[in-house]
Amino acid sequence: MYFTPKPENIFETFLEVYYAECRKKAPQIEAIAGKWKFEDLIPGMSDFDTRFICSNQTTDADWCKMSMAVGMVHLELCREHPEWARILEHLPGVNPTWDEMQQEPYYYPEYRQWSLYRSSNSHDLEKTIRVLDNRPWDLKDEYFFLKKFLSFYGPYNRGIDPAINLGEFENKYPLHSRAMHYFTPPVQAAVSILERRPVKGKLESLQMAQRMFPEIKVFDRIAEMLQVHYELPHLYKDPALGDFEQELQQALDIIWEKLRTAITCVPDAGRMTAQEVKKEINSVPISPLMALFDSSKFCRLFKGRLYFYVNAPAHFDNIWLIQNELSRCGAMFYRSPFQIYWKAVHGQELNDPDEITRRLGQEGILTVQEVQDVLTFSRLTPGTWKDGAEISIAREIECVFDSIFIALSKVKRDMIAREGGNP
Repeated sequence: MYFTPKPENIFETFLEVYYAECRKKAPQIEAIAGKWKFEDLIPGMSDFDTRFICSNQTTDADWCKMSMAVGMVHLELCREHPEWARILEHLPGVNPTWDEMQQEPYYYPEYRQWSLYRSSNSHDLEKTIRVLDNRPWDLKDEYFFLKKFLSFYGPYNRGIDPAINLGEFENKYPLHSRAMHYFTPPVQAAVSILERRPVKGKLESLQMAQRMFPEIKVFDRIAEMLQVHYELPHLYKDPALGDFEQELQQALDIIWEKLRTAITCVPDAGRMTAQEVKKEINSVPISPLMALFDSSKFCRLFKGRLYFYVNAPAHFDNIWLIQNELSRCGAMFYRSPFQIYWKAVHGQELNDPDEITRRLGQEGILTVQEVQDVLTFSRLTPGTWKDGAEISIAREIECVFDSIFIALSKVKRDMIAREGGNP
């Protein structure tokens, strides 16, 4: 089995170019951050989970323009740098303003797991770091990390994380996927809860967990894999690969036994299985604003993401990525947030989001065109589609998505206003 040697680390170069090009087209971008620590970026294997922080003056119209601008940058750089296909795999996910990072009602625990790399606004950068560093651990943090742990807990699903846009490093991905994408995140969440502080780095989390659980030997195996850039040919076929999957699950089982005794947001979690806690976590009282944000947090640059995928160059694997977005965007950006909004402002369940949309039109919250576009989005995003129709559906969604984004902004503002003007 031949392995391409570990490549040069180009993430620093990418950061400089990407930040500069995006700011040229969207000057409201005032900082670039990334999930985890720089040391967690593995050359040839990792994508870059970019996060932009934007000016407090950014309007809905600005976000819509910025979404397309960043999508165009992705497309241009992907054409110019085929070797960056993996790093450019998706547009930035969560993109707050400075106020949203600094104000408690908008607090999102993932913020404290970001590395802030560049900024044109040193005043707000320093203030943001100070606010986040001084914030005490609370229910929001525990809920966030427990939900993350439970979302990954369970046997590895071999069909969930295909090796795409990896080029000559594709044959190393089976180990990277299992170790870094589907084992390390729940470990990171668990040590955050046990330490009662958000732990930023992936490698940092593995090292902490190894100290906490010296009986778990798979941490040594992962360290060896990273040291040799996954060049361990005997591990890529069954039964060795299946044995590795079992080791990872057994490690999470051990971690769960200690983790469940530290949970406070779910009563009696210490006597429950992980599956039982997963059912109960939906009853944890969180603010409607946090629930709405948790569902729709990727919406600001989603249109640009689709634009990039639909127009991607031939060397970029785009179909699975489009399918992934089609499977979830209807629930994330429409059904769930609109239902959360309706229950928050009217105190009642209304499970038909299309009926909510029509009522919002009748109340004058949404314009006639926005209602029409939102209902079109609803029709296009049931979560299923015919094979071969992915690109045409994505193009249609792209045409109406500005209205989805504006509708989401309006229902959020209306919910805040009805609660007395305090977010």
